[in-house]
Amino acid sequence: MDAAPAIRLSDLELFADCTKAELRQIESLTTYLQVEQDRVLIREGSAAKEFIIIGSGRARISRETGGQATRVADVGSGEFIGEMELLAKTPRAATATAATDLTLLVSSASEFKSMLHVAPSVAEKVRRTSIARAASLRPAA
Repeated sequence: MDAAPAIRLSDLELFADCTKAELRQIESLTTYLQVEQDRVLIREGSAAKEFIIIGSGRARISRETGGQATRVADVGSGEFIGEMELLAKTPRAATATAATDLTLLVSSASEFKSMLHVAPSVAEKVRRTSIARAASLRPAA
């Protein structure tokens, strides 16, 4: 018997401004997963296929620089990854690895697109975060 997912959308900041109807629709656009520590979630250079929301735990974000993996960020509960490349339709800009065991909500590219359409407040937060992240990854002039 499967236990109910341990992630409530209404508890996550990303969905704080959503109506109950929006939350019900978004819930149908996500899949609950548990991931063990050290598993690669997203690999730099790969095709963008999913949007990931971290329910609990931490993930390490790294980029390949001069043949070495360089940590660029850590993300945790309530944060999300994978949006930049889905929005821009580009290959993954970084690798995300589970730094701890994780609980996740995952959406396919088409589910992600539907989520942004269903919930304008989520779309705005995702776009703002994506712009800030893209700026932080640009090399200094």
